[in-house]
Amino acid sequence: MRPRDRRARSDRLLAVMAVPRILHIITALEMGGAERSLANLLLDRPGERQDAHVVSLSGRGHYSDILAGHGIGVDHLELSPSPRLLSAPLRLRRIVRRFRPDVIQGWMYHGNLIASLAGLMAGQRVSVAWNIRQSLYDVATEKSGTQQVIRMLAKLSARPDAIVYNSFQARDHHEAFGFQSAGTGTVIPNGFDITRWRPDATHRQTMRSALAVADTDIVAGFVGRYHPIKDVPTFLAASAKAMAHDPRLHIALVGEGLNADNPALAAHFARLPAGRVHSLGRRGDIEKILPGFDLLCLSSASEGFPNVLGEAMATALPCIATDVGDCAWVMDGRGRIVPPGDVAAMATAMSDLGHLSAARRHAIGMAARDRIVTGFGFDATLDAYTRLYDFLVKRED
Repeated sequence: MRPRDRRARSDRLLAVMAVPRILHIITALEMGGAERSLANLLLDRPGERQDAHVVSLSGRGHYSDILAGHGIGVDHLELSPSPRLLSAPLRLRRIVRRFRPDVIQGWMYHGNLIASLAGLMAGQRVSVAWNIRQSLYDVATEKSGTQQVIRMLAKLSARPDAIVYNSFQARDHHEAFGFQSAGTGTVIPNGFDITRWRPDATHRQTMRSALAVADTDIVAGFVGRYHPIKDVPTFLAASAKAMAHDPRLHIALVGEGLNADNPALAAHFARLPAGRVHSLGRRGDIEKILPGFDLLCLSSASEGFPNVLGEAMATALPCIATDVGDCAWVMDGRGRIVPPGDVAAMATAMSDLGHLSAARRHAIGMAARDRIVTGFGFDATLDAYTRLYDFLVKRED
């Protein structure tokens, strides 16, 4: 082997050795925004930026096999009332000692709490980081168990080496609640792969053919899941008002529990013209569905930085979003912001965008895409996490 080849091989080996080992602990691996953000982070050139292992506090979820299929280790603690619950601490300790992480990264409230516990189990000093993915308007709106975890985290918040927030408002809310992150808190906004999330005429035609909607019809999309924080009733009530005045307006709902079979939503669906309501259920191909919409609605009562907003904007969709989290900052005038819970305001925004010419909606959508392309590219997010983990590893050296 020539000296230059030996040097190149040595450089590659050193690069591999320098990759930090990151243990990610997350509440679940279903199709939520935090789970998608973690998957995006790990599936971009797996192994190049970090040697990752994932622990889910729940059972198997949507991303479990996807991560494992890319060579990323995944364990499931299954922290539910079952015989396995009692053995969970020992299983977690074995995982930590076997993987020997440089950094333990928690995701979401319960994942952050267990990440701190895992840090104590490591047998040596290891950096611990938390990741908070939502705003905190009113802790009383959370489940009682989650309220207790949030209060516990506030008391422990001086201990982690870093606290990552995905929005500025999330950081402000949690620090006002008592989280001590003045020296450790950092905001890393969500980033988006603009080659994946983009307008696509073929996907648009396929989607609209599947829904049997005409080119002149207007499809307002909603992507999420049934959860109080998403305030689905406000979207459905606003849709009923807007659809009553525009026979071209259809709505399409993507996510689990977003149909008339859900008792909590049945009365709302009953007020809608059935032929223009499309419940698509849980889907794993959102990038193929969004191009078929004409606009996207986000009716949440609370958010940090919702992934779906950035994905829709990157797909060049005009968006309507409630004034929660960092939505207004992300949109920056390229869409419509309405007060949370305001049915009339959302209905008016839907009607206004629906009555614009196709060319005008396209212009608004392209301005939204430009905002994501220039301000929220995925490489910037990857670089921010890489810098954070490099800093935490060097801090331990």
